[in-house]
Amino acid sequence: MRFVLASESARRVDLLRMTGYDFEVRKSGFPEVVLDDPGETVEANARGKALAVASTLPGEIVLAADTIVYLPDLPSAEATLGQAKNKADARRMIDLIKGRVHEVYSGVAVSRNEEVFTRSLMTRVRLRDLAEAEVSAYVELGEGIGKAGGYAIQGKAALFVERIEGDYTNVVGLPLALTSRMLESYGVRWY
Repeated sequence: MRFVLASESARRVDLLRMTGYDFEVRKSGFPEVVLDDPGETVEANARGKALAVASTLPGEIVLAADTIVYLPDLPSAEATLGQAKNKADARRMIDLIKGRVHEVYSGVAVSRNEEVFTRSLMTRVRLRDLAEAEVSAYVELGEGIGKAGGYAIQGKAALFVERIEGDYTNVVGLPLALTSRMLESYGVRWY
């Protein structure tokens, strides 16, 4: 059974294709929000994206997701890191997370018509302390632009990861174990 992915994220598309899902891609256009609680933030954004696309495709199953990096030891106004907008933003984010543990939250939503089912998951990641030359070289690659926290764990930033506690695919941008269970509840299987 096919479904619609309410995302143009290359990482989400790759993860789903790698595991054998058959789907089409639609951009949601949903304006993301940042709430005080990181789990509520990603669930609200995933829900909004799913419903925005589902409202245009009656009867279709829609999958949406949202991922952020969260620094629990910072004041709430500074703790949430979304997608890096440019190299300067990626540098700011990497400078904040290097040498410390951060939390990666993903919200996943599956919708059909006005019905929506949402869940979230958190993974802890520790990046080693980085020399200024490493940060500069990584930022110049541009790999972190458009990525939550300003880095891509599946790319060169894998060199910086000292420890990960939880689902690796969550850090990439879509927790596959959770997503597959949610899709299966709607009759969508990878096999």
